[in-house]
Amino acid sequence: MIYHELISPATLQYLMQQYPEHTPGWLASFDGEVRRLEDMWGVTVEGHERDSRFGTILYGRSEKYGPVAMKIVPWFSPRLMGEVYCYRHLPYKEMCPLYAVDEKLGAMLLKYVPAMEGADPDRKESAITALYDQRCVATDEDNTHVPHYEDVLAQVSANALREIASTGDAGYAHLALSIDRAEKAMDAFAGSERCLIHGDAHAFNLLEEENGCLLIDPLGYVAPFAFEWARYLGTAMKEKPLPVDCFRQMALRLSGGNAPLEEVLHAFAIDVTLRSCNTFIEGNTYQEICFAADWAKRAWDYVDALMHT
Repeated sequence: MIYHELISPATLQYLMQQYPEHTPGWLASFDGEVRRLEDMWGVTVEGHERDSRFGTILYGRSEKYGPVAMKIVPWFSPRLMGEVYCYRHLPYKEMCPLYAVDEKLGAMLLKYVPAMEGADPDRKESAITALYDQRCVATDEDNTHVPHYEDVLAQVSANALREIASTGDAGYAHLALSIDRAEKAMDAFAGSERCLIHGDAHAFNLLEEENGCLLIDPLGYVAPFAFEWARYLGTAMKEKPLPVDCFRQMALRLSGGNAPLEEVLHAFAIDVTLRSCNTFIEGNTYQEICFAADWAKRAWDYVDALMHT
């Protein structure tokens, strides 16, 4: 198996865009490094994830652990150590087991959970709702190892606004309005309790098992807890719009009465705006950037509709 051929075009584009000085050397050593990990971890690689975007995921079997996933995030990407930190420190029992880490290539050995037929959205929602009672206030160590949500929002928003100002492209210029709303809405969270959150807990990162769900792919933020629900809500309405009342009911189910609806909705719309801003730096196509700008507008439309009912 020629391992570097398993890296998706989207991942290659992202890495070359963001890390042009490191990526060629990393790619040149990729095959040999994967073979080294196979030997070191006792893993036989049997397949790969075709649509991975920020790294590569190989599937196989471990002599010690059974079915495993080898997730490779380049050592020069800040995603790697933030993700490792979250696997080790998030307080949730739903976190996928992390067996080993290799910092030379940038790889994690994780439990492999195959996709289940007939996934149950109720089980996934229940898993997200259960996270609130397991939350922990962010520690000094958390503050050192993962970013504050509002800092990331400020950085990606500023970058998006520069792009909008430099191009004036009508396809995505309206994202500036969502950014303005997000920045103002974020001020309302200034005094909120800060927790270590997964930060990417949407339905696709919840893998069903017989006895529950496992969370994978944490980003890690120090943030008000409402932003843990936000990612699930934003993904739920991304591709297929939900009726306003259905969306309201989902927001209420996820939050379980642990926060005012207004707070939940604002966190959701802020987070969709942040994710839309990310499309300028994640190797997305022009069409994807324009879609994301519309997605952010739709998120704020939900807020407006639900705050006036």
